[in-house]
Amino acid sequence: MSDFGVILIDKPPNITSFEVVRKLRKITGIRKIGHTGTLDPFATGLLQLCIGKATRVVSKLTENDKTYLATCQLGIQTDTGDLTGEITNQEEPPKITEEDLNNIIPEILKISSQIPHKFSAVKVDGKRAYELARQKKEVNLQSRPIKILGFGIENFENNKLTYKAQVSKGTYIRVLSETIAEKLGTIGTTINLRRTKIGKIDLNSAVKLEDLNCDNWKEYLIPLTQIFSSYAKIHLEPGQKELFRNGGHVKIPLIDENEVIVLDNANECVGFGYIKEGLLKPKIVFI
Repeated sequence: MSDFGVILIDKPPNITSFEVVRKLRKITGIRKIGHTGTLDPFATGLLQLCIGKATRVVSKLTENDKTYLATCQLGIQTDTGDLTGEITNQEEPPKITEEDLNNIIPEILKISSQIPHKFSAVKVDGKRAYELARQKKEVNLQSRPIKILGFGIENFENNKLTYKAQVSKGTYIRVLSETIAEKLGTIGTTINLRRTKIGKIDLNSAVKLEDLNCDNWKEYLIPLTQIFSSYAKIHLEPGQKELFRNGGHVKIPLIDENEVIVLDNANECVGFGYIKEGLLKPKIVFI
């Protein structure tokens, strides 16, 4: 069985994404482990962990859109944008109708930029923004392009608004909650946050961290062929495999493809490449 691939974790609350990585290093005995998108400590849900040689595809997976289920408490504001911070403002929200909620949906879907939260991991002059914010230093963050690919209201009760949002890489849900509250004429903060999907990978495929141990972790190791199931697959003979691994070009009588996943006769992933003018050329090689 291969010792590299992806493990999907249902992250529990009150633990950082790096702590999940650290626990997996102890369980697997493998040092090279990387996640494909941080979840705040208070947040739960889908965390993709690339194990071993699979860390070379982290950048590919971080580009995927993500889906969240979030709850925003209207009428309060905190310095961190969630309940882990200090309340900085409180007010009685206006009466909000179903029509009000429906009216903001098109506006949310039009959002094309966002300023990251000052309590975020964005680097400012070599330091994390949250480090500066905790020191009460001024944090000047630049607006960055984002996309809201899908948005819907799930529930509204007792000034708690639960919504589902499918967003592009780099979107801060805590900031989105504050924007939603603003459009409803009030203030708000995120009190629950759960990531339910990354690209086409669903939370239902994830395992709870406490269910993993040194004996069973490989049972939950998903091969890259499954993670990148939408990619065209190329199988190489032993001689072709060695040529590809050594950076050579392999003759392939197929039409040009921007990117393909390359396998050997045992269906093990050899790497990623692209086809141009009848030649398979390597982009990422697993040796």
